[in-house]
Amino acid sequence: MPAPLSVDLVVSDERWNDVPDLHRIIVLAQAAYAQLAVEPEPREVVIAFGADDEVHQLNRTYRGKDAPTNVLSFPTAGTTDTGLIGDVILAYETCADEAERRGIPFSDHACHLALHGVLHLLGHDHEDEAEAAAMEALETRLLGAIGIADPHSGDLVDHDFLDDFDDEESDDEPG
Repeated sequence: MPAPLSVDLVVSDERWNDVPDLHRIIVLAQAAYAQLAVEPEPREVVIAFGADDEVHQLNRTYRGKDAPTNVLSFPTAGTTDTGLIGDVILAYETCADEAERRGIPFSDHACHLALHGVLHLLGHDHEDEAEAAAMEALETRLLGAIGIADPHSGDLVDHDFLDDFDDEESDDEPG
């Protein structure tokens, strides 16, 4: 069994302080790590809560995409001697707009996106149907365990929103 995952939440956009129940992200990240990690050493992930302009700049710099996106994942490059597996950053305005458009609680959507980013750091992807199905099943199970509705159910799926996920991960490390 892997050692526990330390989750550091960093707020760079104060509007995130008004979003309830974001502490659930810690539980989700730790549950994902407990199920997927095989390393015996304690690890750490940083989850940042930013604004669209911040994420837009990162997306342009590290991915060559000149637009904000909902979430970006940056795995730690090279050695893991530091214990850090990577960083995840969420964009306030994009996340809020998506939650409103889908008619779901903003906090639930932010939890889903943060979990999605952490799963990318742990090696999950959605490049093909089988990978996407496995990743969605894991997200659904972990979210359901803390009372968040299945974001992939036919009742809630906004296919334009799901297409946005193709633009959110990065293999580059910031700074």
